[in-house]
Amino acid sequence: MKRATPPCNSIDLLRRSSLPCAMLLTLATADAAPLDDVSQPPPTDPSAYTNPPADPLAAAAALEALKTMPSANQGAIALPNGVYGDRNTPRAENVLPPSLQTSFKIPTNGKPSPLFGAQPYTQQLLLFEEFGTEKLDPTLPAPPLKFPVPLAGPAPAQDPDSIARSGPSKAALEAFMRQPGLFPFPSQYSNVLDRNPWKSQIEAFLNRHPVGSPAEGRPPGKGWSHQRWNEFYPQAAFKTVQVGARINTGMRDRRQLHNYAVGEFGPGGLYYQTSDIPTTTGTTKGIDTRFHPSMPIQNHKALWTFDGTFPAKLLMVRYGQPVLMRHYNALPIDPAANMGFGLHTLSTHEHNGHTPAESDG
Repeated sequence: MKRATPPCNSIDLLRRSSLPCAMLLTLATADAAPLDDVSQPPPTDPSAYTNPPADPLAAAAALEALKTMPSANQGAIALPNGVYGDRNTPRAENVLPPSLQTSFKIPTNGKPSPLFGAQPYTQQLLLFEEFGTEKLDPTLPAPPLKFPVPLAGPAPAQDPDSIARSGPSKAALEAFMRQPGLFPFPSQYSNVLDRNPWKSQIEAFLNRHPVGSPAEGRPPGKGWSHQRWNEFYPQAAFKTVQVGARINTGMRDRRQLHNYAVGEFGPGGLYYQTSDIPTTTGTTKGIDTRFHPSMPIQNHKALWTFDGTFPAKLLMVRYGQPVLMRHYNALPIDPAANMGFGLHTLSTHEHNGHTPAESDG
């Protein structure tokens, strides 16, 4: 007579062994197959590393040769009518001419800013404003509003005379940013199909047609794709836009974890009033871009921030939760429209986050 196989449970596994249980245990503890291919890009991939010197001496010589090459951004600063700028182009509108600028006056190489009578400890400290995340949902329909184009408009938030030195209107940009979800939906590889939504305005500034710049900043190919995309598939996302200074409209009020309703952020709490402006209670709406109440509002070409607003932004997420950031660029097309400091290209650097190399500037 055959004996029945004992049931597979944790108690039986401790007391005795049987073949079916041992097989199940082995299967349960076997290493899972990798979800992503982490090998080098193949030779046909546009991001493939080509012609590496096999000889160590030749490799060392190649590294030394890098020191003699032109600046990395040479040919990258395009100006009208086929002209290309150089390292002096972004410094042209500094308060000091490039010939008098040094590398010792950090960060602008310019003169110290006037204080406009501001005294120490005479303003309320602005606390961080949370970005706020949302569930990354591929089933959401495409939003009706496209990324807004730059327009001439009233200073200091826009340029009244030049589209290439201006940005989108505050109303249009906020309406776009308030739409739920991300579109196009994120992908592991760079989106090479969609074109830059500012294509016409860029062509008008450069006086060159056509301009084939893609909408996404990542180059194509495996080397620039999101690493371990399937293993850490993003569960949540947030979006922001880099744009010139403008007044906060409270767009992120309802994305604060405290919702201005509990603790010191609630009514009667120490942080319920968010700034020196009396009307900013339980909201950031109305906070302008002054570094001190005695100082003037910053011009959109002089100060670039997340959302273009104060307070500075904070990302609150949980460890172990993959999060995707979509960072839009709404800075002026003209590389000299910066009051003499900064490039209108973006490179995001993050702190206290486990981020792969292609996600960290």
